[in-house]
Amino acid sequence: MNRILILPLFALFVILNGCVSSATKSFNKGKAKFDQAEYQPAIENFKQGLAKGAPAGPSNYYIAEAYRRSNRIQEAEPFYKAAIDGKTTDEEAYFWYAYALKSTGKYEAAGNQFKDYLKIGTNFDYINRTKNEIENLKVLNDIVNKKNFYEIQNMSDLNTSDAEYSPVMYDKKLYFTTSRGAAKMHLATGTGFTDIYEYVFDGVTKTSGQAKRLPDIINTIDAHEATPTFSKDGNTMIFSRGNTGSKKGGQDVDIFMTTKVNGEWTLPVLCPVSDPNAWDSSPWLSENGKTLFFSSNREGGNGGLDIYKATMDASGVWGSVTNIGTPINTRGDELFPYMSKEGKFFFSSDGHPSLGSLDVFTVVKDAKGQFKIENVGRPINTSYDDFGIFYVDTLNGYVSSNRPGGKGDDDIYTFFNNIVYNVHYLVDGRTLFQDKETYPLEHILGGATIKITNAKGDTLTTMMSDSLGAFKYEVKPEENYTFFVSKEGFATEQVSFSTIGKTVPKEKLKPGENESVMTVKIVLPKKEKGITLVIDNIYYDFDKADIRPDAAIELFKIVEFMSNNTDIKVELSSHTDARGSAVYNRKLAQRRADSAVAYIIKKGISKDRITAKGYGEDKPLVINMEDGTKVTLTEAYINSLPTKEAQEDAHQKNRRTEMTITGISDPNIKVKKKGE
Repeated sequence: MNRILILPLFALFVILNGCVSSATKSFNKGKAKFDQAEYQPAIENFKQGLAKGAPAGPSNYYIAEAYRRSNRIQEAEPFYKAAIDGKTTDEEAYFWYAYALKSTGKYEAAGNQFKDYLKIGTNFDYINRTKNEIENLKVLNDIVNKKNFYEIQNMSDLNTSDAEYSPVMYDKKLYFTTSRGAAKMHLATGTGFTDIYEYVFDGVTKTSGQAKRLPDIINTIDAHEATPTFSKDGNTMIFSRGNTGSKKGGQDVDIFMTTKVNGEWTLPVLCPVSDPNAWDSSPWLSENGKTLFFSSNREGGNGGLDIYKATMDASGVWGSVTNIGTPINTRGDELFPYMSKEGKFFFSSDGHPSLGSLDVFTVVKDAKGQFKIENVGRPINTSYDDFGIFYVDTLNGYVSSNRPGGKGDDDIYTFFNNIVYNVHYLVDGRTLFQDKETYPLEHILGGATIKITNAKGDTLTTMMSDSLGAFKYEVKPEENYTFFVSKEGFATEQVSFSTIGKTVPKEKLKPGENESVMTVKIVLPKKEKGITLVIDNIYYDFDKADIRPDAAIELFKIVEFMSNNTDIKVELSSHTDARGSAVYNRKLAQRRADSAVAYIIKKGISKDRITAKGYGEDKPLVINMEDGTKVTLTEAYINSLPTKEAQEDAHQKNRRTEMTITGISDPNIKVKKKGE
């Protein structure tokens, strides 16, 4: 019996011992791969170890870390949780678990996890970043609720199940980075090494075209080539190359340059801005080609990846590498710098208030002229990685993202602005009147009738001004209107109004509803004998009585006035300046008045309703000054003016035409119109 019992127990011991050894072996293999930054094989080994009974806490922690370090933090979330549940002793699990929760949009849980980390955390840098993230989450609602007018679509004709990112348009071609068709896999991510491709649109659809790999002199088999940027003439390309995995920690990413000779790219050379001990990537060349922005984790930064800039000296050599500092760089990662043609600076970061992982940010000036960082909001940003933005123009562009619903890994998306700009063009009108006693003062005229017609003469509406003489009406852009204003006891006035040429430029509009208010003042003379109205802009050239084109326009307004007020008779008076003899000026003024009346009669006004009178220089114009005083434009006053221009302007004001009501017929007596 004892032998029967002993033999099975011994066999069980051998089996268990073999399992433990196999689990430990898988775990150790995973750890070795992890230390060599071969994250994908490490994940597979750790998962094998878990299946064989390896410790849950450490195994899950390393799986989570491997995912995070290979830019797959969303996939790391359940493994961080499993590590914490498995009693891992590594405090980084608590810190990065909070980030993983945030990256999947679980903001409340992320906030609680960050607070939990503060209770146990000892890493000074992580504690500060945690405090910053807790503050960032407080403004999350502002980012989520930010009004945005963009639509975004997956470039499904371009994207594959592999990675596509960092789009940049040059010469109507879209250049991008992709891991498609890779001949060799990268051990950190388990995906292919990336190459730079160009995409030529074929015009069949908005996004369709053909992708072509750049030549082998640019793209290599056993390294990543990525994030190209071009000089304005297209003859220089700067890009990232490296991360072969040959160096511990993968710190072998550098920036390279190549130029075109006879239309062909030359062998790329290392750009002097690169630091051999740092990860330097995502370059962007300014429009003038004198400044190169890039991301680096070199010594002396704020923490993580920072954005740096280098300037080209007079001899064409890159130098003066400087960290662009705050407010752009944080303790987190800042990368993918980009400056639009309009000079607006963009970048991606996980250190500023974001929706999750990397978000796209821009630099703006506040009301005080201070620079501040602004999250561009949804739908460009999500809780996933959103980066590598590029604007084709001010309303359309491209961005990279690994958001759900894509074709696989990172995808390129096109975004376009569907902002609705509604403009309401409003006429803010006032009806006023003048009388003989207080002329030229204007008084409120309430209760006037306003008939508005279009260019065809169709009546659009009839309304009344309120007790303050105010009325409002919405008009259309690029249209002509006529306002007929009347009231018992006052002469009817006809005023032309146009919105042609007054359309508000789109760049001056804010999204949504806008108002463009145009004012109109319509003055009705009281129907009483003796009231005189100055007719605007009926001027004559010196010593002449000919009707100028600008005068004809104003004279036609008199025709309209007479047509709208058939019971009124008027005197049309002409005045000259004081130069020349008084007798001559009276004769000149009479010729001018006769000329104006002849024009009006020719337009259909009965000659018995209008008379011509030339006053010459006898009645110089009285004008109202800004201080409320009145000045008569006598020759002495004009000669006292400081400049010849001012004097000539005053003389021309005296060379005017006025209309005075001389008679009002009984409204019950029908006045025959011409042709009746």
